[in-house]
Amino acid sequence: MSRFAAGCCWSVFLVAFAACSPPGVNTAATTTRSSTTEVAATSPSTTFPSTTSPSRPGVTTDVSPTRGPIVLGFAGDTSFTDGLDARDPFGAVTDLLSKPDFMLVNLETAVAAPDIGRAPVAKPFLFRSPPASLDLLTAAGIDAVSLANNHTLDFGPEALEQTLLELDTRSIPHVGAGVDERAAYEPLIVEVGDWRVGIVTLSRVPCDWSASGENVRPQVAWACPPFVELADAAIAEALEESDVTIVMVHGGQEGVLCPSSFMVELNERWAGLGVDLVVNGHPHVVQGMSSVGSTLVVNSTGNFAFPPARSVSANSGIFLVEISEGPQPGPAVLELRVEPVRAVGGVVTPATPEETVDIFDQINAVSSGWKLDEFGRARRAPEHPGTCG
Repeated sequence: MSRFAAGCCWSVFLVAFAACSPPGVNTAATTTRSSTTEVAATSPSTTFPSTTSPSRPGVTTDVSPTRGPIVLGFAGDTSFTDGLDARDPFGAVTDLLSKPDFMLVNLETAVAAPDIGRAPVAKPFLFRSPPASLDLLTAAGIDAVSLANNHTLDFGPEALEQTLLELDTRSIPHVGAGVDERAAYEPLIVEVGDWRVGIVTLSRVPCDWSASGENVRPQVAWACPPFVELADAAIAEALEESDVTIVMVHGGQEGVLCPSSFMVELNERWAGLGVDLVVNGHPHVVQGMSSVGSTLVVNSTGNFAFPPARSVSANSGIFLVEISEGPQPGPAVLELRVEPVRAVGGVVTPATPEETVDIFDQINAVSSGWKLDEFGRARRAPEHPGTCG
């Protein structure tokens, strides 16, 4: 949120998840090449309930935590097109966006003046937002953006260069795109409180152009099959440099509530590498939760400040993840809660009680092994396979 200090004042959160970043991670403030941002976290005004996993053999459980908890927030597709920038899209939820210690959204648009760049390919939808619209992000308490998506290059590298410049001018960290392949795949390493959080964002759509194996769109970090090893390398770097590692993949089938098979495969692949949390997007609807081993997966965050959002595609949420120390020595603990919101026409508002039930029912119906309770806390539910199988 560019304030880089926020109180975490929720009194309840979801079930614990053991983080699986490798032990012995260097937590020094500098890195060899990844972007590092320092974020000061304030202590929560209310202590979160302890829901750590059962003790492992040989693990001491009576050692006091050495790091205070932090809260990360994630929200979906955001684009200030069709005059949305003039309609106060975040005004009703600024207090919700300002609560996490670090808040990230998917910026699904080029941000450039009308005379900068041109569309390199014919597409039915091209998104360009005015540079001044980025001020809405900082005013609302949004700290960083993902640029790994299918609209970042809508007006070519020139418009992307202005997008990067406008973000840098406002000191808004970004990840998933850059001036070249190296910059695009560079993880974002964020220091939040006493924690180093590594974030890698990747786009899995479109991939039809990539069949030759030549990366002719090097300005975006891709998870297309020819480039998956580049993605693996970026994730390995984030794992090496952070205490908690998060991967965000932009992919799947639009308008479908179940994750695509190739997205499930990617979730499994990167869970196998040891990431702690996968938070995906692109279908323009909120999908469910699942897990792979000790890795929690949010299959789609849906729309956020996105003008086309209507009906079921306006059901949305702010996905809040608390990270805290588990029994020492041992892995961290992740807990998740969903703050339900509606995003009709891209103007985000808190969900009414009736809308909350509808949003939670939508998420629960397509979740596997997890369910939200009435407060939006994720709970393990092994007996719940969900409709997605």
